[in-house]
Amino acid sequence: MPSKIPILDCQGFPTLLLLKKRRFQCKSCQKVTVSETPLVKKNCQISQPIWEKVTQLHTENMTNSAIARRLHISVSVVQRKLAQFQFPQDFTTLPKVLSCDEFSRNKGKLAFIAQDFETRRIVTILENNRQATIKNHFYKYPRAVRNTVKVVTVDMSGSYIPIIKQLFPRAKIVLDRFHIIQHLSRAMMSTRIDIMKTFDTPSLPYRAMKNH
Repeated sequence: MPSKIPILDCQGFPTLLLLKKRRFQCKSCQKVTVSETPLVKKNCQISQPIWEKVTQLHTENMTNSAIARRLHISVSVVQRKLAQFQFPQDFTTLPKVLSCDEFSRNKGKLAFIAQDFETRRIVTILENNRQATIKNHFYKYPRAVRNTVKVVTVDMSGSYIPIIKQLFPRAKIVLDRFHIIQHLSRAMMSTRIDIMKTFDTPSLPYRAMKNH
């Protein structure tokens, strides 16, 4: 029976590769070998283009569930690929401007990410955003290294501010402009809706504010 290997969609439709592998037996030792293809690794049921696409989508702020739905694979496959990511740890240096944030990893669970604000180079990704996890990681850096951080950018929740003061005592804490703009946009949207509701539904002001 040929193996059903998922590959990238063809013209928007889910596509499977029916892969039938040839087997060869040595007449001398009776050892059996199976032909291989660069499209699929040995003993694997996922094609290389799918693995590469999973890696790409992980960098585009998509959840594991969304990636799985898009590529027609299971969430566990996506999680397995994420677990393979490794970031070289250098505890002798930190960027002068450090950006701290969180993102949804899977089923609403939040992970922590720190990166160089100026170059966007990822410093670390932690499996959760608990304060103990963050402290345990950054305390691996000597105090002299942590003191080289001049600015730390965070979101507007304020949950990271207490531990940032402990970890980086000489750093200034700055709210990320993205979150400020996002907060202002939501406030303006809420105000527009409140004003819109004061007009009758068929009126021109109501329609104008609803459509713009």
